[in-house]
Amino acid sequence: MIDSAPLPVWPLLAAALALLTPWGVSLLTADDEPSLQVGLLPLAAVLVALIGYAATGFALHFGGIGILIDHPDVTALVWEWTPLKTGDLSLWGVAGWMGFGMAGTQTPLAALLFLTALPLATTASLLALLILWRQLSPAAGVFFAALMALLLAPLVGNWTQAGGWLMHLGESVGAGDGYLDFGGASFYLLAGGVALAALLAVRGTHRPEVASHPGMTSAWGAGLLAVGGIGWIIASPLHLWGGSSPAQAALNGLLALAAGGSIGLAYSWAALGEPDVSWTARSAAAGWVAALAALPWMTPLQSMLAGAVAAWLFILAAWVINELLGWHDPGDIFAAFGLPAVWGLLAVGFFAPAPGQFKAQIIGVASVFLLTFFVASVFLAVMLLFTHLTAERAQPDPLPDPDAIAPEL
Repeated sequence: MIDSAPLPVWPLLAAALALLTPWGVSLLTADDEPSLQVGLLPLAAVLVALIGYAATGFALHFGGIGILIDHPDVTALVWEWTPLKTGDLSLWGVAGWMGFGMAGTQTPLAALLFLTALPLATTASLLALLILWRQLSPAAGVFFAALMALLLAPLVGNWTQAGGWLMHLGESVGAGDGYLDFGGASFYLLAGGVALAALLAVRGTHRPEVASHPGMTSAWGAGLLAVGGIGWIIASPLHLWGGSSPAQAALNGLLALAAGGSIGLAYSWAALGEPDVSWTARSAAAGWVAALAALPWMTPLQSMLAGAVAAWLFILAAWVINELLGWHDPGDIFAAFGLPAVWGLLAVGFFAPAPGQFKAQIIGVASVFLLTFFVASVFLAVMLLFTHLTAERAQPDPLPDPDAIAPEL
């Protein structure tokens, strides 16, 4: 059992800083977006996530946290649902099952858990909203963002943070210390699954843009992403620091961001003949995302290596998707967030080398990615079929050919 320390006030301030994360992500991906969407979409994501996470998300995420944390504030949250009927059921929890509608959870620790998880759920919802708003329709984006906050992000949060089955892979199948994701890279992996499903379904078509933004917005976005991420690292009461500290974890993240951004700066300068803000900022974001999973287990040099590799993965993926395949990944969401998350989560197997750790990371990455990819693919197939049928019904009957009409005698 984990003993929780008394709750000071500073985690609330850190949680408030963490809410800057979705605004940073919006600015990072906003170079070709109308000005209305730069402000509207993160605000819409926060509103949708707040309502959805309070309705069902918190219960699915933390409904069994009382089994993991020994604290009087969470004694009502002690039901972890599993589909299994035999064996050690405590190792195979799939979803929390108490606290729907925040019922019986009006305690300080429960509120802190809600506030510290909200930025991650909001960011996952925002990325889904950005992808589908641009690739399909605003209605599709809002609907899937709500689904992310209501169901998908909470399930992944339960599996990776709150005592779910991925955390127990070490005990259940002998895979290292279980799936490890210190900083929430799995939530960016969720967005990567949606982005890849959208790219495969839409195949390069996208909604036309009506205005543009200078690349400077990307630079502000990278800064807000880092500040918000550090806020979440400090705020979460679930972190097991071991021999590390919040300061060291934050430093590792910033070093990874710097290494990634430096690669993007050098690449854009060499390829374009002058430094490019968007390439630099998105490479920095890729470095940050890649470092999240293993923050307390890396040395500073390993952090920079993780960030540099993530930047090159971003550059290669962006070129393949946008240039080689001729598709369109708006804001480079798959390349800058989804793929670096995969690398960072798998890299935990190298940086936290317990026996079998790589096996746990592979199982976790595959499970999280396939969950969102499958759900998004089904959703997109239904939406595209509905759009096709609606367009056919709305098409007017063709006018008769005058030359084909026989003259009347």
